[in-house]
Amino acid sequence: MKQIAVIGMSSFGYYLALRLSELGNEVLVIDREESMVDKIKSKVAKAIIADATDKRVLEKMSLHRLDAVVLSLGDKLESSVLAAMHLKELGIKRIVAKATSEDHAKILEVIGVNQIVFPERDTGIRVASSLAGTNIADCLYLGSDLSIVEMIPLKEMVGRTLEELDFRRKYHCQILAIKDKVPEDKTFIPEANTKIKESHLLIILGDVEDIERIFNLKQST
Repeated sequence: MKQIAVIGMSSFGYYLALRLSELGNEVLVIDREESMVDKIKSKVAKAIIADATDKRVLEKMSLHRLDAVVLSLGDKLESSVLAAMHLKELGIKRIVAKATSEDHAKILEVIGVNQIVFPERDTGIRVASSLAGTNIADCLYLGSDLSIVEMIPLKEMVGRTLEELDFRRKYHCQILAIKDKVPEDKTFIPEANTKIKESHLLIILGDVEDIERIFNLKQST
C-alpha cells in the first residue's frame, strides 16, 4: 500500500484518487472547494479543504512522508506552477503533475516535476487508436518526447525473433518487456532469441515520432 496525495479535484484528479483508493492505497485529497472535498471524502482515507498554493499550509501536512503527490489543478496554470514549486522545495519524493499545454509542461519540467501527464490528449489518442483499429493497446507519455506503449505486434513481426528483426535498428525503439496472453497473462523481459507470437503484447519505449511511425506501417497481407 502506498500513501499518495492528490491535489485538485478536476475530473482527472477525482477519478485518479478514486481508483488509487480502490486499489488499496492510502489517498489524501486536497482541494480548496468544500463541495469537491465533500464529494469524495467518503471514498478516500482523508480529504482536506486547503489552498495548495500556500506553502505554509503544505508544510503542515508533512507531504514529504508520502510516496507521491499528484497535482491536478485543472486549467489553473499559475496555481499549478506555484504548487509544484512549493512541493519541490518541501522535498517531495515524487511529483506527478497534469499539464494542459506544451508550455505548461516545459515550466513543470524546469521546476523538477518527476512525471507530467496530458490526460485529455492521452485519452483521445487511445480512443482514436481503438476506433481506427491500430495496433496500440495502451500508452504512457513521458514528458513531451518519450512514450511507453503497449502494442499488438505487426504481422511482419510475428514468427521472428528480436535478433532477426533487429528491432532497435529497424524501428528505433526498445522492447522493455513482453506480455504473453496465452496460455496465461505473463509478463517477461525478452532475450534476443525470443520469438514474437500473435498472443504477445509488446511494451516498447521510444521517441513519440518513432512510435507513431511504427503504427503508420501497413501490415502485410
